[in-house]
Amino acid sequence: EYASWHEARADLMQEAKTGLKAQLEAELAAQADDAGLEALRAKFSEKERALEHAIDHTAHTFTATLDLSYNFLAK
Repeated sequence: EYASWHEARADLMQEAKTGLKAQLEAELAAQADDAGLEALRAKFSEKERALEHAIDHTAHTFTATLDLSYNFLAK
C-alpha cells in the first residue's frame, strides 16, 4: 500500500492527529478568554510533538510482497 516510509508515516500521523485536532477544536470553542487560548494552543502543540515523537520512535511491523525472477534467462 505504501511505497516508502514517508507515505506510511504521513498516514499514521494523519490518523493519530485527527482525534487530537477534534479535541482542540472543541476546547477552543469552549475557551472564553484570549490568554486561555494561547495556553491551550501551547498545550496541544506539545501534545502534537509528543505524538510525532511516539510515531517516529516506535517499532512498527510492516509486511511486504516481493516478485522475484531468479533465472530470467531461462524463460
